[in-house]
Amino acid sequence: MRFVLIAAALALSGCTFSTNTAGTQNASGCERTATHNVTWSTDGADDTITTRSDGPTCAQAVVTFVARNSAGDPLWVFASTYYDMTSGGIPPEGAPAITDEQMDTFLAGWANVTLQRSGELPAWREGFDSLSASAQTFSYDTPFDRETYEAMRARNLQMICYAAAVEATQCLIIDPSSHAPIMIVAYGP
Repeated sequence: MRFVLIAAALALSGCTFSTNTAGTQNASGCERTATHNVTWSTDGADDTITTRSDGPTCAQAVVTFVARNSAGDPLWVFASTYYDMTSGGIPPEGAPAITDEQMDTFLAGWANVTLQRSGELPAWREGFDSLSASAQTFSYDTPFDRETYEAMRARNLQMICYAAAVEATQCLIIDPSSHAPIMIVAYGP
């Protein structure tokens, strides 16, 4: 049923998919990938971080960050643009072209996530209304209340952190109760 609904939505929207005569996707434009293996979601099993660009040019590319477990199941997806991730915003008028080498360097760096433990995060000191007000270096944001945040920090869970904007980082843990990835904190200047 879901497939029928998706097919109907695509037909109504007039979406098309370009293929060449061999029946594969046209390889023009900025289609680049980088991968990095990391042990995060399951002890002893590598997860794969794949970063990808896709667009008519590298300056117009959408970039995606995908974390998959060792079975290949997607755990986390994040999408942005090259310019938003490197400069903050859209390319200025007359901006120089982004080369394949520049994109490859960006994607390789983005895929190389930082492994940490949740116990390394700053404490949310008692008496403060927010984690950010309690922190002394960066501005921190968490979707959790103080009690839940401190409980996950105390469990010292495996955590990956990746760039989410020019000067912003998001850190993910595997939720002990749902076994699904969740963002524990985002931070930046």
